[in-house]
Amino acid sequence: MKHLLIAAATTACLATGASAQTEIKLASIAPAGTPWISHLEAWEKNVEAASNGELDIVIYPSGQLGNEFDTFKQIQRGRIDAASLSGGVLSAFVPELALMSTPYLFDSADTIDCVYDGELGETMKSLVAEKKVELLQWGETGWVHVYAQDDLSDVANADGYKTRIAPHDMSRLLWNSVGANGTELPYAETPAALQTGLVKAGESAEVSYVAFGLGKVAPHFMMTYHMHQAGGIVISERTMKKLSPEHQQILRDSLPSTQSGRDSIRQMGVALVGKYEQAGGPVHRLSDEQRAAWKAKVEPNWPAFVAGLGGRSEELWPQVLTAKATCGE
Repeated sequence: MKHLLIAAATTACLATGASAQTEIKLASIAPAGTPWISHLEAWEKNVEAASNGELDIVIYPSGQLGNEFDTFKQIQRGRIDAASLSGGVLSAFVPELALMSTPYLFDSADTIDCVYDGELGETMKSLVAEKKVELLQWGETGWVHVYAQDDLSDVANADGYKTRIAPHDMSRLLWNSVGANGTELPYAETPAALQTGLVKAGESAEVSYVAFGLGKVAPHFMMTYHMHQAGGIVISERTMKKLSPEHQQILRDSLPSTQSGRDSIRQMGVALVGKYEQAGGPVHRLSDEQRAAWKAKVEPNWPAFVAGLGGRSEELWPQVLTAKATCGE
């Protein structure tokens, strides 16, 4: 009887044209309920509908599949299919991407969006593709600002200040330029280092600063707007090669708009900082003169920063500056 039921089910599948479902395993360190996961969930629903259920994106939030550095490596090998990754991690594997996060390069998010959405953005995607990873869509990590246990609005106060340096070239450039007493630490070790006094300052995107409670150990939040990181949604080249051309195109075409993702994350950042400020958190909005003083410390070191990145960074740097000017700055 059991064999008859299996045979009947198989016959029914053949008769209706049903096919096996392909699972796309997608990783993110973002927690459920955040704009990053909401964006991925919208993609999941769009893909399911467009493929008539033949493609199933399964989202693993909150770093369930490991940290972002390991995730990128697993995507290269095809062991994880796709991920939403931050700009800092992408630039660790594709150093040219760090050009777009050069401290104090940009003043406006509109300019940044314009550059990413133009020809230079496509060039950057091609560099990611050389790592056997397809960048499907630019994402948004957001503006990065300085936090500290004291008010560092005046850049002179950063001289000799004990600071956590993130393990990437952009952070090294910022803090070395202002004369900080820096200690390079992974993000996971930063809260404990702030509590013990090993460091007294660092830098963070708006959402991360509030969401991870850094204000409890470093309450002063200086809105320096010194660096922007985009991030992106990537998929393994090996995964794509296993799919039909039709299914590949469905994955590309079903993503929600890039701008909607950017806007939702930026709005959340503004809301969280506003809530923190209303609760008594000292938020310092730098004057034009104060921000210019920070930039004046950093900008002379841009050439050495670009030269040290490697890859095609020196070749692409003039193109970044041209794209910036074309987009309004």
